[in-house]
Amino acid sequence: MLVAENTVDTFHSWDRSDPNWIETFWFGAWIPEIATTVYIYQWFRPVIGIYGGGCFVWNADAYLPWDIPVFRYDVNRALTTPADLRSLSLDNGTTLKSVVEGKSYDIGFRRGDVEIAMRFDATSPAEVVNASGMGEFFNGHIDQSGRYTGSLKLRGAEHAIDCFGIRDRSWGPRVITDDIRLNYSHGQSQDFAFVSYSKPDGDVETVFRGHLEIGGQRAALVGGQRVSHFRNGALQRIDIELTDADGRRIAGHGIPLNRMVYESYPGLLNWLYLMEWRIGTAVIYGEEQDVWSLPLWHGRPENRRG
Repeated sequence: MLVAENTVDTFHSWDRSDPNWIETFWFGAWIPEIATTVYIYQWFRPVIGIYGGGCFVWNADAYLPWDIPVFRYDVNRALTTPADLRSLSLDNGTTLKSVVEGKSYDIGFRRGDVEIAMRFDATSPAEVVNASGMGEFFNGHIDQSGRYTGSLKLRGAEHAIDCFGIRDRSWGPRVITDDIRLNYSHGQSQDFAFVSYSKPDGDVETVFRGHLEIGGQRAALVGGQRVSHFRNGALQRIDIELTDADGRRIAGHGIPLNRMVYESYPGLLNWLYLMEWRIGTAVIYGEEQDVWSLPLWHGRPENRRG
């Protein structure tokens, strides 16, 4: 039921023999002044004919799914009509329209007491990267920086959205094993952006993929590390340094403004944080995503236990 043409704005052809094949899109924006994150995230499993995901909105007042202001997350809605990412309207309340291919998108969600209308305008190209180091999650992937503008209406109050952020797309088989552990962090401004994937290595986290964008020039990361600091199980700070293939190096730290945790897929725990990053003299905003297979979370270190 998916319209597939294998472009940055359409679904991709899938292996009809693999029930684990999945295609996703995610748009995440923030309102730092009120420590609020706005997510619209959808996944599709065409082989078994279902889709899931939806909309989350949270702030610093709560971090559990059943306590945050909005947690509209489905796991088994039927794909009953053809779906085209260039002009999409789902029966869970999500809409997506490609305004300029690979560059500008209108994203919406309306259901119950929440209404979101956002425009994403890219500040960098939609570069497709391969699955190196991430084969359990995708065959192809896009991390694209840009600017969000729009509004959030929630329970009678309206909030303006105007921030730099990122959109994400992926496609391929997704198999949730018992040994998945990684961190995904990013931050954006008009002329600067970083994306970092890392895995724990003793007391530090070793960066194994990502990129820097500085003054319109994007280059892949070739090295870097992070150190995360916790108190009573709660993240307090992340120190980060990154080096790209052009020899550029950045260093700084991030402070979480909010947090939320949920199972993005059965058996996979995802902690989400809105981050205020201080890189040199610049202050930018972005995220930290801290991902664990549940068996690994059960054996987490003492500093992660509240």
